[in-house]
Amino acid sequence: MIRIRWYAPLFVFYWMISLHANAQENSSAATLIRDIYSNWFNDRPFAYQECDTFFYSDKVDTAIMNKVKANFLSDKEFKEWDPDQAAYVKRKTRFTLEERRYIVAQLDLIKNMKWPAKMFPFAYMIPLEKVDPLLTKTDQSKLKPQQKICMEVHHFSSPIFLRNNTLCFFYLGKSTIFSKEGAFWIYEKIEGEWKRLASIYEWSVANTGKYNKEIDFFNIP
Repeated sequence: MIRIRWYAPLFVFYWMISLHANAQENSSAATLIRDIYSNWFNDRPFAYQECDTFFYSDKVDTAIMNKVKANFLSDKEFKEWDPDQAAYVKRKTRFTLEERRYIVAQLDLIKNMKWPAKMFPFAYMIPLEKVDPLLTKTDQSKLKPQQKICMEVHHFSSPIFLRNNTLCFFYLGKSTIFSKEGAFWIYEKIEGEWKRLASIYEWSVANTGKYNKEIDFFNIP
């Protein structure tokens, strides 16, 4: 579940870059994105309250979006996620040809989209190409372990809405000195809250030792 909070400046920003979308979509997009920041701020372990900066990249890796697009085009239906069972169920989500064309076009647009600096309070934007060098530098530095853990870079896409703002396609990822991961999910709005419906693409890779190998959850040998 993604929590609903209010952050007016972000709403204004998203309205400026999405003049083609309706007001309802703008509000939902702002809610989804600002909740990434709110969740980070409220869920920090007490011992690491010195993590006072929210790091995020200016865009999502094009290679990841290409994999998302390939998965979406190759699958005609997607197994739905049941949070109560914590498992996929037999129900499946399907899309019309018109809907699929629209989603593909929007995925292509995301590849060229960049987030600005200062989107949130106490936040710092890092160009995507500088994320890995910065994490390596942090890992090799003499900073305290707690400070190294604070170097957590978030990646997120512009939300894509469908079916009168009841479905949303959204990518969330994270890079740390230990690992990288990301997931592109379809969310469904239920009683005013966005909840996971189905997964299109998920991935994870460890940064060190024997785990330095990408794990593609959709193509496990």
